[in-house]
Amino acid sequence: MKKLGLILMILGLCAASAAGLEEKTSSPKLRRAPDFTLSDCEGKQVSLADFRGRVVLLQFFQTGCPTCQAEAPILEKVYRKFKDQGVVVMGVSHDPGGAEAVKAFAKRFDLTYFLLLGDIEIAVRYLGLTPQKPNFDIPHFFVIDREGHIIKDIEPAHSPDFARSPEGALEQSIEEALASPQPVHPRSTASPN
Repeated sequence: MKKLGLILMILGLCAASAAGLEEKTSSPKLRRAPDFTLSDCEGKQVSLADFRGRVVLLQFFQTGCPTCQAEAPILEKVYRKFKDQGVVVMGVSHDPGGAEAVKAFAKRFDLTYFLLLGDIEIAVRYLGLTPQKPNFDIPHFFVIDREGHIIKDIEPAHSPDFARSPEGALEQSIEEALASPQPVHPRSTASPN
């Protein structure tokens, strides 16, 4: 009987160990989105943490970037389509023109989603800038789920799907994030307007 108990215990440990291995390989650990507090063009502080419980589409851009200019109306369209479902769109500008350039950009494209003034710290935290990799391509998108995990990291310059249909790629990513279970965190009432 002791041998049978020992065998059952070993089989149980092996099964638990195998289940743990299967779990690790079938669902890779998601990276937590680094929190930030940035100013909008009017000096209002906006924190990512305020939107826990909501899906966030985060874009790094510059106002002088032709691709960013072409994508601004697409982002606005995506924002208007999904905002009533609790989706937040944030553009983080790394623009040498600062707030005035971003205000003009927002006005030119009639943008109503959050436009924030970025700093080097947020670029380092999201894009992994190092002395070996001192630059990043813009635009660059991150889709953050309701629990605050990055579930998509989209570099349009390196994504054939995005090149074929930027709007479709963003909508699909948001729909995937919306399909994940909702947390029990309260929703922020902050709005970009």
